Amino acid sequence: MKCTPQRGFTLVEVMTAVAIMAIITAIAFPIYQSQSRKGKRPDGIALVEMVAQAEQHFFTALIDRQLPGTFTTAIAVDLLPYGITAAVSHGGYYNIAVAPGDTGVITSSFVVTATAVGNQANDDCKVFMYYSSGRRDGLPDRQTCWGK
Repeated sequence: MKCTPQRGFTLVEVMTAVAIMAIITAIAFPIYQSQSRKGKRPDGIALVEMVAQAEQHFFTALIDRQLPGTFTTAIAVDLLPYGITAAVSHGGYYNIAVAPGDTGVITSSFVVTATAVGNQANDDCKVFMYYSSGRRDGLPDRQTCWGK
């Protein structure tokens, strides 16, 4: 009687392969999530800069119409002619708000703030700030958020 050799894997070999895959997944998945959130930061940065530019246009347009120049906190209303249609970034990862800036009054300064929402709130950089003076800031810090 001739014995044919068995082909296939033993249970130990299969369990070892599964354990290795579990370890690799446990390491790689959080890194993937972190990089994915980091890749969505430009969505907030772009809208912050776009709103800041629209604020400057709004201010100038009032002066051109012989009115006292002022900035606005009504993003979706006053900045609509400048392409700002909502207080949410295009990807929906950040909410935008405008408040009085360094001077404390909206007539002379503003600060645009983008705050991360949803899963993006788990990112290292949760808030982008752009001041009318051109200063950029962020939470936890400027370098992390703006990379400059």
